[in-house]
Amino acid sequence: MILFKKILLLFVTYILIQNFSRVVMLIGNDSISTDSLELFKTFSFSLIYDLTAWSVINIFLIPILISKRERLLKIFFFLFDFLTIFIAVSQILFFREFGTNFNFIAVDYLIYTNELLGNIWQSFNIPLYLVAIFLTTVLIYNLQRKFLNFSRKKFDFKIFIPFVILPFVLILTVQSDWREFIGDNRYNVEISGNGCYEFVRAYFTNELDYETFYLTKENLNPPVETHTENLNSMSEIKPNVILITVESLNAEYLKIFGGSGLTPHLDELVEKSYIFTRMYATGTRTVRGLEAITLSLPPTPGQSIVRRENNNNLSSLGNAFKQNNYVRDFIYGGYGYFDNMNNFFEGNGYNVIDRTSISDDEIIHETIWGVADEVLFTQVLKSMDKHFSNNERAFEMVMTTSNHRPFTFPKDRIDMPDGTRNASVKYTDWAINDFLERAKSHEWFDNTIFVIVADHQALSAGKSSLPVNCYHIPCLIYAPKLISAGKCEKLVSQMDLAPTLLGLLGLSYDEKFFGHDIFKNNDERIFISTYQMLGYIKNDTLIILTPDKKAAAYHINDWKTSDYSEIEIDEKLLDEAINYHQSAAHLFKTNQLKISR
Repeated sequence: MILFKKILLLFVTYILIQNFSRVVMLIGNDSISTDSLELFKTFSFSLIYDLTAWSVINIFLIPILISKRERLLKIFFFLFDFLTIFIAVSQILFFREFGTNFNFIAVDYLIYTNELLGNIWQSFNIPLYLVAIFLTTVLIYNLQRKFLNFSRKKFDFKIFIPFVILPFVLILTVQSDWREFIGDNRYNVEISGNGCYEFVRAYFTNELDYETFYLTKENLNPPVETHTENLNSMSEIKPNVILITVESLNAEYLKIFGGSGLTPHLDELVEKSYIFTRMYATGTRTVRGLEAITLSLPPTPGQSIVRRENNNNLSSLGNAFKQNNYVRDFIYGGYGYFDNMNNFFEGNGYNVIDRTSISDDEIIHETIWGVADEVLFTQVLKSMDKHFSNNERAFEMVMTTSNHRPFTFPKDRIDMPDGTRNASVKYTDWAINDFLERAKSHEWFDNTIFVIVADHQALSAGKSSLPVNCYHIPCLIYAPKLISAGKCEKLVSQMDLAPTLLGLLGLSYDEKFFGHDIFKNNDERIFISTYQMLGYIKNDTLIILTPDKKAAAYHINDWKTSDYSEIEIDEKLLDEAINYHQSAAHLFKTNQLKISR
């Protein structure tokens, strides 16, 4: 029975630590449902996933638990306790940052170990956390010793059998989507999961073939054109374009959307710009935003195309500018190997300028993610000066990094200390204004259009599976000598930016864009997604496609809070949703988005 006692003690320890971490996640989160029934279901389902994860772990534990060496057993128990607590703390921090349990974001970040470890070290007081975890481990270990004698007793192999069979039964039986029975509150659903279980599941499911897992239709009608003719007063001018993609800039930070003073310079710029008040990002990560803006594609399931193989020579915004004799640059303050950005942009005809191109004496501040935004913008100024001296029209695709944990930046820039997201938002606002003020002294300024758009929001989780309010992003076009200030209140997708911008510039092109020029097309619809769920919104109706070949429809009662009511599916809207998503996935998979260079 000694083996059984050891296993039972480890199991109880594991379950208690996991549930304690869930209680910590619950504390201070007003969005989590505290309804007694929903909480009961949350913790009931959590037991299923904890048991599944623990049973698999237990396969590797038993050979150690039957060891004859008492000292080895003691060391093992201590390490088991330490790692269990360490993972639980990691889950808490991940949940507070992303509003979800471990998912494909955790998988992606683990691949980029340098950025992951550097980000953690710069964001948290790691020595303090490790000391706290160590002391807690000592406490739990000493409690375990009171209940168990580590000395070895005779081992009965009959006890071994069920602990080997159980993991395989659970792995083949338990499904991640069982959690959906908890209710509509997404936070409760996420809390119920087990971090190890969700991490492994995400590792094996972060790329999904559309036709295998989603609803399909036989007669696809890809909503793309092969040639777009634009002609207006700017067709001959061909102004430069600097498109600034801002890291994690929620629309709600700006005053026009209810902000509270974090973006004073952007708030002032709004009055001088043409702004899209209802633009929505297609996803929850930078690569998804870059995909939508660059390729004008709706989200496909799994990884962004930026991260996939065979993603070179695609129909793109950069290639449309190339057809109009523009030089193209992708300028990023971090190391472009992260998320495969360098390969993607180089493979699609851009000249890449990243952290490796910036001399150390220019860097006044940097984090593991990249240089401070003001340093990045200095590179943009240098690049534009070079193109101007060569009499070249330029399209600059710029990606910022400062609004990212650990949220640090140069001192004496704003009236807030660094280290918080709000402070980094205010610094980014300062850096953009500083860039524009510096740019005004350059000869190319008056003939340049500045586009400022977010890649995605800071948080992607909400009370529903696809909370539309968590995809609302700002987008404004500033060109005081070229484009009048104004406001577009149409529903606009992030993937509509490319054809809309080209239309404003009066540039004709041959590209396969799924987005459309919103000034020529009145068909308002947007796309939102996670790496598994694909959302299509038209008017106030949301269609969600899931990887079990199912779909659901909801009426959006409140766009600001994502209050939904499930409704009967409109077959016409469902057909449109399938046509968009299936067509995008099919054209990419069959190389039909390729162009000849």
